[in-house]
Amino acid sequence: MIAYDLSARGRTSLYAFLYERIRDDIIAGTLAAGEKLPSKRALAQNLGVGVNTIALAYGQLVAEGFVQAQEKRGYFVADVRDIAPVSSHRPERLPVEEDEPGCVMDFRANRLNLDSFPIDLWNRCMRKAMLDGGTRLYQTVPYAGLPELRNAIAEYLHRSRGMHVSPACIVIGAGTEYLLMRLFALFGDNVGFGIESTGFKKLILGASKFHARAVIVPPKPSDDLFDIGDDLDMDRLRGTDARLMYVSPANRFPTGRVMPASTRSDVLRWAYEKPGRYVVEDDYDSEFRYAGRLTLPLFAEDGRDRVIYLNTFSKTMVPSLRIGYMVLPPELMDAYRDQQGFYSCTVSSFEQFALAEFIDSGAFERHMNRMRNFYRKKRKALLKALRESPLARRSTIEEYAAGTHFLLRVRTDLKRTDITQKGERLGLRISFFTDYSICDIDMPGQVTLVVNYAAIDPGRIDDVVDRLCQVFES
Repeated sequence: MIAYDLSARGRTSLYAFLYERIRDDIIAGTLAAGEKLPSKRALAQNLGVGVNTIALAYGQLVAEGFVQAQEKRGYFVADVRDIAPVSSHRPERLPVEEDEPGCVMDFRANRLNLDSFPIDLWNRCMRKAMLDGGTRLYQTVPYAGLPELRNAIAEYLHRSRGMHVSPACIVIGAGTEYLLMRLFALFGDNVGFGIESTGFKKLILGASKFHARAVIVPPKPSDDLFDIGDDLDMDRLRGTDARLMYVSPANRFPTGRVMPASTRSDVLRWAYEKPGRYVVEDDYDSEFRYAGRLTLPLFAEDGRDRVIYLNTFSKTMVPSLRIGYMVLPPELMDAYRDQQGFYSCTVSSFEQFALAEFIDSGAFERHMNRMRNFYRKKRKALLKALRESPLARRSTIEEYAAGTHFLLRVRTDLKRTDITQKGERLGLRISFFTDYSICDIDMPGQVTLVVNYAAIDPGRIDDVVDRLCQVFES
């Protein structure tokens, strides 16, 4: 008769504990193939448990093929020689990644100060989404996203960016990179897209993974070899078969410059010259401008439906909220629906409902106003500390009162690897212009840092600047 010590089951239910013990004995050969098991009643009496408990355990064993039930004969051990024995070895658990000990400041561009995010308000929106979403929370999400979020985004773009957008032309997706992948697929394999030589290094180097081909558009020639230049050499793009031009006119990362009116006109003119050409406008970080008015998007200037608008909530909300969106011209939206309408949206309905509530309630715009003031004060304090530091004698700050970063050009003979290592020893993770651009703008004896200040604790600005000065000390 089978006997097991039921006191060893811990928090495991009785039926699950018995199922596991019998299964392990079958796999180990303790219970041989063809051997008859005790009847449900007999085993229940022997173990002092209910018959239903044994019935559940036997039922699970039969369902998984470990036991065969024969009518009027009982339960028999199945032949399971092809089943691998259960290993007692538990998989090694992955460690939880945390900031490295001693890291005081991370200047990399994807870092934010999460203390300023209204987590209680966001939690309230998530609770409301859970309560109001009903069965729609558990259904397949429409390919372009939930109407509630698309409506909220369209109204927000009208209020904040002066854009007249049909919600029907908005596509929700898990971040800009995913949306670009879907967009490039719409134009076919190996589609050529123009991109500034100083822009989005990851997109340029990873173009083939998107089944696309990057066409580098350099600045127009300048007498100053080390001037990045604002105007683009669009004639270089005209000589190619590129059908798309990727730009970020409101904040050209990593320079932070605003695209001048002449270049904006050139870009739109290129798109209008031939059918099938489009401008892809990435409006990332455009919400953060600290002087003057927000730059009007190209989308709002376009009168011929040749601009595709992209943006994301990863910088304005939190990085883990992988929600981006693109606004397609009506003709492209029809093609997208026909070609890719079978895809499910990659953002959960729960997050979409919550974000729609966050926007519709006015919480998002109030949050943005607070963040602009927060970053403006932090930027001012950091720039003041740098200009009053010993580093000021050997550096130049290039900033355009926008975004959450600026460029710091330092005169030094140190190599970038040496600067990185010294920075790490002092608790700083330093990033360079060349980390984000294929274009190296540094002349000999100079290095350009990208100083992302979004994650800096305002109370540690002086400490951070002091450590940065130490990096470049002789």
